[in-house]
Amino acid sequence: MGVVKFRVAICGGGIGGLAHAYALSKYSDISVNIYESTAKFSPFGAGIGVRPRAWNVLCALGLGEEMSKITSVVPTNTQVHSFSFRKSDQLNGYTFGNMFSRGPLLTFHRGQFQEILLQHISPSCRIHHSKRLKSYSQGKHGGPIRLSFEDGTHATCDILVGADGIKSAVRRCLVREQLQLDRDNGRTSNEQARPAYDDYISWSGSVAYRALIPVERLKGDYDKGLPTLPTTPTMYCGKDVHMIVYPVSQGKEVNLALFHFQPHLRGTPYPGPWSKEVHESELFDIAHFESWEPEVRQWLKHIRRPIKWAIHTVTDLPTFVSDRVVLLGDAAHSSSPHQGTGAGQAIEDAYFLAELLGDPRTVLSTLSQTLKIYDKFRRPWTQEKGARAMANGRYFALHYDGFDFLHADTATAAKKLHELSALMIDEWKWCWTTTVEESLKEALSQLQDA
Repeated sequence: MGVVKFRVAICGGGIGGLAHAYALSKYSDISVNIYESTAKFSPFGAGIGVRPRAWNVLCALGLGEEMSKITSVVPTNTQVHSFSFRKSDQLNGYTFGNMFSRGPLLTFHRGQFQEILLQHISPSCRIHHSKRLKSYSQGKHGGPIRLSFEDGTHATCDILVGADGIKSAVRRCLVREQLQLDRDNGRTSNEQARPAYDDYISWSGSVAYRALIPVERLKGDYDKGLPTLPTTPTMYCGKDVHMIVYPVSQGKEVNLALFHFQPHLRGTPYPGPWSKEVHESELFDIAHFESWEPEVRQWLKHIRRPIKWAIHTVTDLPTFVSDRVVLLGDAAHSSSPHQGTGAGQAIEDAYFLAELLGDPRTVLSTLSQTLKIYDKFRRPWTQEKGARAMANGRYFALHYDGFDFLHADTATAAKKLHELSALMIDEWKWCWTTTVEESLKEALSQLQDA
């Protein structure tokens, strides 16, 4: 490595952190260190989906060819059938909507996805495990940022990137730093309106039960015609409960997630650990599945020891940056998974930020101005998309317009479901009708020479 213009520390080795480290790899004058809290990389979750907008970013980063080898769907830019919605909380279920998009939802096993990112990170990037951030401090006159870890060790950097997930330690420190700056500048009147750190994490009122089902386990049911291995992600919708099924691991496994939506509990403290393994019998306590269509019951029969996950979100932050500290991915805008764009948004953040940092006009003295440009473009975008994901979660659970799908006559319910499917599809169109490059070009135009 030649002359280093600045040093980047990334807290968090998830998809967002690794994607950012990889995106920075092409800039030989940027030094990168990743600080990961776990003793080794262990992917959280099972299947992830990447929609066309984020897939275009992966291709721009040069990862398209290798990523296409581990997806269960063939990448294409043509019009494809990318999602099906079924009314399933009745014995005779039916499809009430089909989504067609320019390019499919590409599905991956999270561990395989992360492994490719790890393989392509520059050898000069150092990865430090068992490093959980306790706090950071940055001087008022542009000196190095000092990182303090829970094991008593320290490190320094010129820019700190918080990619450490929804329980982000970087975000906690950033919010406190911003509150202190308000006090120092006499803006104490804002303090009452700004929530404390913990209030930025909110339970959505939903829990999910996630499982991977080996295709071999389904073999005995093929002769009976159920369940049919989906080539397109399918959403089985019912009152307060919905389930998504799609293939991962090149079609060797099926990713299944069953969601239980309890809107009256939104914003209340979740009673228990956010994630734990449970017995599959617990699934049958949340709905009367004996009255659901047979296909759903067949899928549930094959679940073994699912992971119960309480879905929390990060409420809208007033900023993603504080001087030379910046947030990306779930640390900045963790949302509900009901658009399947969480990983994609983290990848977008990672790429967008790397392009701004790698630009020759970004140097040590202009870092804080560059990060403000990142915040200006990425924060409103991601927060608005998070609101859409929350809306979709309600729609999948058949909470729409106060309509009672359970007791409506068939014709009226079908008409309302058709209206609902059109709304859900419209909420998703940004995934293939817009590109990151559009806003990135404008953001780069706002960089200024030192």
